[in-house]
Amino acid sequence: MKILLGIFFAFLMNQSILAQEQSYNQCKGAVFAPLDGTFQIKFLGKAKSNQIWLVFIAPNDGEVLINLRCAEYFSGKIFLSNESICDQNKDGSNTLNFETIPSGNYQNIKKKVEKNQLLTLVLENKPKSIASLDITTSFIINDQIDLRHQLNLIYDNALPTYSLIIRDDKSSKPISSRIIIQGNANLNGTYFASDLLLNLPQKVRKASIKIDAPGYFPMEFKEQNLPMGEANSDTIQLHAFEKGELTKLEQVYFGAGVPEILEESYPQLNRLRDFLLLNPSVSIEIHGHVNIREEGEGEAKKLSKQRAMMVEKYLVENGIAANRLFPIGFGDSKPVYANPQNEEQKEANRRVEILIKSN
Repeated sequence: MKILLGIFFAFLMNQSILAQEQSYNQCKGAVFAPLDGTFQIKFLGKAKSNQIWLVFIAPNDGEVLINLRCAEYFSGKIFLSNESICDQNKDGSNTLNFETIPSGNYQNIKKKVEKNQLLTLVLENKPKSIASLDITTSFIINDQIDLRHQLNLIYDNALPTYSLIIRDDKSSKPISSRIIIQGNANLNGTYFASDLLLNLPQKVRKASIKIDAPGYFPMEFKEQNLPMGEANSDTIQLHAFEKGELTKLEQVYFGAGVPEILEESYPQLNRLRDFLLLNPSVSIEIHGHVNIREEGEGEAKKLSKQRAMMVEKYLVENGIAANRLFPIGFGDSKPVYANPQNEEQKEANRRVEILIKSN
């Protein structure tokens, strides 16, 4: 039985290989990097293919500027694509290779991109190296008038249309996001946009929508009818990671009564990982909670601490220093519902929360 726990959990100890499959050493675990900022990231020290995968999404036509520096030799490739590089054959077309960079020297990259394009940067170091890589990025926009990241896939104006709008829940600014929709044969795909416009010739039932953006908590909607709202447009508000905030994360799945996190929860963990990688001055407390348990206070506190520690383990295995992570188990001492009456209320009690702090 899967349990939706309202928050951030852990990873089964004897399943650590699965966590590694989602690391930024591979395409599927790539870090969604900012187009304007400075950050540091470490190679994970793999014996084979010791790589770092970074993905940049162009909100408009422009030019991406990337400055790289490492204390050791490294090399890399750049892929430009209109779809996820993980979902296509990397045949070398539209690819830039750069030679091994001398220790301590800079590599400067300038690459023109089109609106909605993905720039994937794959960096490789010698086996088992855990050297740090300093990265500075900036983005020059050709058109400053419209900063929306609009993807218009409407092919027939005579047919009904549907718009999915992604915005920041406080500032209402457009948020460029990865949008995965699974509906029917005509509505399955991965899109990158803040404003997605589609033809919707017929109502779609039991669709699945996942939304994932750098610096924000992912969101997921299951078995939704499209359009979800009364009109043919829905606005989804994403919530950013913020310092000093105790935050509950949604759409994390666990086995009943065990600290096992299921694979569909990885996007949540990876976005928290990305946030910590891109904000090295931030540390977090990981608060584990369980529902009211008949087994007693001791067992409840033990399970909640295990879940918090599994979150810590996952993040450490994916490049986050352990001294930035503080797991705490509260057992069932702080329930959302003191006397849960149904499964929904019990699920609300089963949660992990994170408190974002400055070091």
